[in-house]
Formats: sequence, structure tokens, C-alpha cells
Amino acid sequence: MAQRAIDMAHERGLKVGKLRLITAWPFPDKKIVELAARVKAFVVPELNLGQMVREVERAAAGKAKTIAVPHAGGGVHNPEEILKAIVEASRC
Repeated sequence: MAQRAIDMAHERGLKVGKLRLITAWPFPDKKIVELAARVKAFVVPELNLGQMVREVERAAAGKAKTIAVPHAGGGVHNPEEILKAIVEASRC
């Protein structure tokens, strides 16, 4: 669903990238710090209530906004919800 939202954002002319975490530990602090210096915001879609977004916020240390797209399970995200967060991030 995230890739579909990214594709839809590209169709709208938005510049969007993706960092896909395979594991939560060890957390890629260095990579988040590096990216935070180059991006406006991180959009964090996750199938829980925000555990990963807190780690991204911590690592970004205020250098880039972090936008949560939580989903409490029972299915997957709607790409439109993620796209809405991407559009919000593009306005930062």
C-alpha cells in the first residue's frame, strides 16, 4: 500500500522516496539522521499504534517533521490515507 501511495504521489509530481525497514532492531539511527538533514518530513505508515514513529521522531531530533499513519490491524492501510500524509509532508 505504501508503494501504491508513492506511485500516486509521483503521478502528482511530488518528489518522494522510501526507506523500508526490514527489522526494527538495530534501529537505523544513523540513516535517519542522515536523511533528516535532506528531507522535509518522514511519513511513517505502520500496522500498530505508533511504536515506530516514536523511534523515527527520536532519531530525526527535530530536523525533519514526522507524520504518523497508524493502523491498528485487521487489514492494511488505504493508499489514499498514506497519500494524504505525503501531501501534508510536501507542504512542510
